[in-house]
Amino acid sequence: MIKISAVGDIMPGGILSGVESGFISKEIIGVLSNADFRVGTLESAIGDNPTFFEEKMRRKADVIYSKIKDINKLKYLSIDIVSLANNHFYDLGVESADKCIKLLDEAGVKHVGAGRNLEEASRPVVESLNGKTIVFLAFCDWRDDTVGFCPFASETESGVNPMFDDYVVSEIKKYKKQSDYVVVLPHWGREHTWNTTLHVYKLAKKMIKAGADLILGSHPHRVQPVVNYRNGSVAFSMGNFLFPDRLIIKPRSTFYPDSVVDFDTLPVTYGYPFVEELTLKKWKPLGRIGMIVNSSFDGSRIHSSFTLTQLSERGSLSLLKSDSVERKLFFKSLFLRTSFYPLYYNLGRLVKSILRQIKCIID
Repeated sequence: MIKISAVGDIMPGGILSGVESGFISKEIIGVLSNADFRVGTLESAIGDNPTFFEEKMRRKADVIYSKIKDINKLKYLSIDIVSLANNHFYDLGVESADKCIKLLDEAGVKHVGAGRNLEEASRPVVESLNGKTIVFLAFCDWRDDTVGFCPFASETESGVNPMFDDYVVSEIKKYKKQSDYVVVLPHWGREHTWNTTLHVYKLAKKMIKAGADLILGSHPHRVQPVVNYRNGSVAFSMGNFLFPDRLIIKPRSTFYPDSVVDFDTLPVTYGYPFVEELTLKKWKPLGRIGMIVNSSFDGSRIHSSFTLTQLSERGSLSLLKSDSVERKLFFKSLFLRTSFYPLYYNLGRLVKSILRQIKCIID
């Protein structure tokens, strides 16, 4: 049997920048230590002298980055493999991204999903254990209304591995012929929602049909259901894992002060507004909940379960027992197991639209 533990988005800086230990509970360390491989998404650029990506600044987009010293948290968490296929890995530009890849290599953390060209960005991580071969692939959605701007790799340019449906399916088929198991890490979906988008729902089924054994989704910053289909498992979104609150400056870029700042004196935002002064960007309660997805590979049988986690406002990460969240995920998973999900999804959007119109009339 082979065991994989996967976690959601990791941004190792913010208010935890420079903190080297003590921010994660023994219980979480225990859960992760039971796995043969530990996987996560590094949703952060890495650099000490930030030069923000020009196109990001032109769009006044959210810029997220961590200090170089904070990359050590990946080793502290015992993360073996990270996906770089996301919309923030290049926030400090190509040079910083290339340097981060070298730092990951030096730290012994394997990576997938980004590189100096498409050949590198599409190159999988291949692991062997117990006579079985596992291929890890990572892709980032290209839709501007879901992930926003990020550079995509081409034959000659740096970037992330693009998530075009036909390309993803062909890559899965190719590597399934060469391995026993294929694990896919897609960065997809709509942020801050419980519901899986129709595109994600349909593409997940295409991936499973193409030969993917395990799909570990990220990007929505909200946990979404884990579904065991007949011949594979899908975690549609694992939410945030280690993604602390952070300081932001105009227009809304991550900031690290040279001296101690009294957070209690700063204005606070829970959204993504354009700011004019130093502001503390905090997560809403649901944004602090993530999940550890534990998957077991036993012959042709793959089964996944999950354990919820919670990040406190002080940046302390611990296990979470929440009947309400687990119940909500369970009922949503029932629809995702059937062909009725498109009807359920569209009906939900229609009801929300009607309620918004009624509210506007009343107001």
